[in-house]
Amino acid sequence: MICKYHTQFCNCVERMCTTASFKMNKCYLYPRQQPDMKQFYLLVGALLCGISLFGQQGRLTGKVQDASTGDPLIGATVVTDQMLGVSTDIDGAFILDVPAGLVEYSVSYVGYVTQKYSLTVEAGQEYTILVDLVLEEGLLNTIVVTGSKFEKKLGEETVTIDVIKSDLIEHTNDVRLDQSVQRMPGVSVIDGQANIRGGSGYSYGAGSRVLLLMDDLPVLTGDAAFPSWDFIPIENIQQVEIIKGASSALYGSSALNGIIHVRTAYPTSTPETKFSFFNGGYFSPADTAQKWWGDDFPFMAGANFAHKQKFGRFDLVTGSYIYAQNSYLKDIYNRRGRINMNTRYRISSNFSVGLNVNAQMSRSANFFFWNNADSGLYIPAEGTVSLNQGFKITVDPFIHYFDQKGNRHKLLSRYYGNHNETPGVEQSNFSDLYYAEYQYQKHIEAINLVLTSGILANQAHVSAALYGDSTYTAANQALYIQADKKMFNKLNLSAGMRYEFNQIGTLQESRPVFRAGANYQLADYTYLRASWGQGYRFPTIAEKYISTGISGLSIFPNPDLTSETGYSAEVGVKQGLRISNWQGMLDASAFISEYADMMEFTFGYYNTTGTAIAPGFKSLNIGDTRIQGFEVSFIGQGKLGSVPTSLILGYTYIDPTFQVFDSLQDALSSADYNVLKYRFRHTVKFDIESTFKQFRIGVTCNYNSFMEAVDAAFVDPIIPAINLYIIEGLQDYRDEHNTGDYVVDIRMAYVLKNSNEISLICANMLNRTYSLRPAMMEAPRNIMVKYSVRL
Repeated sequence: MICKYHTQFCNCVERMCTTASFKMNKCYLYPRQQPDMKQFYLLVGALLCGISLFGQQGRLTGKVQDASTGDPLIGATVVTDQMLGVSTDIDGAFILDVPAGLVEYSVSYVGYVTQKYSLTVEAGQEYTILVDLVLEEGLLNTIVVTGSKFEKKLGEETVTIDVIKSDLIEHTNDVRLDQSVQRMPGVSVIDGQANIRGGSGYSYGAGSRVLLLMDDLPVLTGDAAFPSWDFIPIENIQQVEIIKGASSALYGSSALNGIIHVRTAYPTSTPETKFSFFNGGYFSPADTAQKWWGDDFPFMAGANFAHKQKFGRFDLVTGSYIYAQNSYLKDIYNRRGRINMNTRYRISSNFSVGLNVNAQMSRSANFFFWNNADSGLYIPAEGTVSLNQGFKITVDPFIHYFDQKGNRHKLLSRYYGNHNETPGVEQSNFSDLYYAEYQYQKHIEAINLVLTSGILANQAHVSAALYGDSTYTAANQALYIQADKKMFNKLNLSAGMRYEFNQIGTLQESRPVFRAGANYQLADYTYLRASWGQGYRFPTIAEKYISTGISGLSIFPNPDLTSETGYSAEVGVKQGLRISNWQGMLDASAFISEYADMMEFTFGYYNTTGTAIAPGFKSLNIGDTRIQGFEVSFIGQGKLGSVPTSLILGYTYIDPTFQVFDSLQDALSSADYNVLKYRFRHTVKFDIESTFKQFRIGVTCNYNSFMEAVDAAFVDPIIPAINLYIIEGLQDYRDEHNTGDYVVDIRMAYVLKNSNEISLICANMLNRTYSLRPAMMEAPRNIMVKYSVRL
């Protein structure tokens, strides 16, 4: 039924309707029923009132779109000088009734230049308007959604957020997402374990303090909460947003140390298709005595495809990826193939549904630690290679709906199946994760307030030989709410809370977490920010119940493991800069994080049967910790003279310590002073890329200082009398490489006609011998050739 006054769908079955964004008289139209005379007179009176009212008004109708692409801008705001307003629908369209006479109105959208107009409106007339909005220039106007679950300018966020654009991922030909995120200041990934500003060490594949999201949904395995970096469809990425600091209030347990959020690129008005093919190989290490492959040539090769297109109201994004590698590490290989599809159908101007699917099959052999440091750095120790045959799939149905008052409703869901078989050993695991979330968001434009709330539940079912041939169920439910308010057009305030309930088997736990932040614009492109957020992480099934072994070493369960809690706080300033046609933003921040009962896998000698002592790993609550430091970064893009140039430069310093350092922590660490294990105190990130006509060249340089502490059992002899070690040569290697590591990569490309491009990418150009995780070497110099075409 159409409301006569508002020309919107009216659901006046139980109540009267009002307009979404501006005041009008109430509509007394009711659904059909057997009327009496009183109802008849009310109906006639309402109709006459409506006719009289419309006779004193005119109507603005139109569409708001991107000036360069012609794509509709959903949620753009049209507001008159009399504070009458409306937001555009999913097609970018709007309808607004205004009083007759001179009307001044503005059209705005986050990240675009606001346009102002004036129009003399005659009573009873309708005016059709097409508004083209132009993107605002400047990196500070980059739009992000992760911090508040709605679109906001990067400069106005209350937390530190870094953004990786798809161009950087394509130009470097990163084959896994973790390779891309490590290019950003303060972010490290150690053997798959993400670490933001020293918040994590190395967890041997179980538990994560950094939450990996893909289109607002978590992508962590149900048993170990471990991110599968190669499962992310990097060929379809629009941008990656990285939040540094505790984000548990909005995102829950695994966001204790931060968030990495992957956003898919949806189609514009112009269809786009991309193909890429690449092939490359590894050169000999600097120490040729370490070369084990003789005349063979370890290689990597792959191809990917991506397509996105609009078909009327139907949006389609699809892609595929295949990859094959015979590694520079002996007996290690990787084969995987993945397909993905994102769909969205706009049923009406305020209602859309969709289904996203991502599936991958893989076979691999994985490396644990080297044979020896003399001639076996790239050769695995006996019995330490594990084989894996895997299948992963996510299926994500969703619904987005805007009600008559402009409030947003989102229903998100996901099934994540992660099935891994390990031929020959009892380490297989099968986990199925079910996730559902309802999100409600209300924009109160009169007071510049956005309220975001939600309720969610997820449940993981795990059956695995890896966990003692047992079946486990883990469940999580949560409620959250966050308020974001803008005051005086300069001050952005944010506050939120979340209540979590977690359960594994019969073990249950619940607690609230809170956060708050502020951002004040001192001047044009000068922003001060401060934030504080609590963190909370519940143990995973893997951390509590894993029971397996490798090469004579055991990995022990710890059913008594308890959750960790903490907080992080930050103060920072962001300053936008302009040099002719080149723009940049300088960011400086100081931060602190404290954790109570921090969980970490620790190598040692454990009592397993009451009498026997055996070497191995076990997840422990290692005590209360503190990580503090500062970070300075500069990110820029634009033209230096006539040369388009982009730059990323950052330095991060951390001081990771125990709040109380006792003899137990001293005994478990290779360092004889107070420092947390598996951290880099100093890191430097640098990337620059310039384009000269059809040529493009880029250079990346990363520096990590010496890893000051590892597990003591890795470097101390088991039997000192005969110098028998668990990992042969590790202490000697650390003594020789104790000044840190730097690695330089270079990339070059030539753009052919018709959008074809050929690239040459050289990683570790100086052929440095280095490792990020002790006893596992990183790649020697390797070169890759890539050909890509865009249709």
